[in-house]
Amino acid sequence: MTTDTAKTMIRKNIFQKTTIISSLALLSLLPTLAFAHPGHGLMAADGSFSLSILSGILHPLTGFDHLMLALGMGMLFTQMHSFKKGFVALLIGLVTGFVLSLSVSLNSLFIEYGILLSIVLLTMALMSRYFNVALNQSHEMSVKTVYKFLIIGFGALAMFHGAAHAIEVPANSNTAGFFTGMIVAMLGLYTIGKGFATYLNTHLQDSLIIQRVIAVVGLCGVLLG
Repeated sequence: MTTDTAKTMIRKNIFQKTTIISSLALLSLLPTLAFAHPGHGLMAADGSFSLSILSGILHPLTGFDHLMLALGMGMLFTQMHSFKKGFVALLIGLVTGFVLSLSVSLNSLFIEYGILLSIVLLTMALMSRYFNVALNQSHEMSVKTVYKFLIIGFGALAMFHGAAHAIEVPANSNTAGFFTGMIVAMLGLYTIGKGFATYLNTHLQDSLIIQRVIAVVGLCGVLLG
């Protein structure tokens, strides 16, 4: 057995063990899903547009669910070489969900479970080699099709987060200001996610292991925060 072959086998073994451990950790947390969406620290805006923008910016930063979605999507779509498409999908999803929630009375429990579904699916995607172009060398049309559906799917799931933002607008805030702040914060976090993914790929040999750990820690933050 050559040295390269031995290193490859060791690396595969590490990946397999990491997958098993991460999956067990994920499954162990599922019973707490019904109580997962944490409260958000909101800032009183007193109707001021500028303070409402600040309140909207702070909202995603004080909620692990929104934080995890934006950062995770940034990491995932960077790994898929689809950062710009993911950016547009996140923006459309947030705007659509926010406007829809203001226009139609949506069941808050429905929104909560939609948010939880988005975080669980995102965690699973971040833990997979399949959605990392550097590790998945297949260029088959089926893979590209799956990638397209994934972008559309997470864009749709982002609607639940947009809807939650609309519901949680403080009564004394300027809605337009709060919305503007929220969009800026979420897209900023998405861009930071790209920075994380780029750093992992550039400086760490087994970046997927670290990415899996980050994904599970993020999910734990959502469930236990």
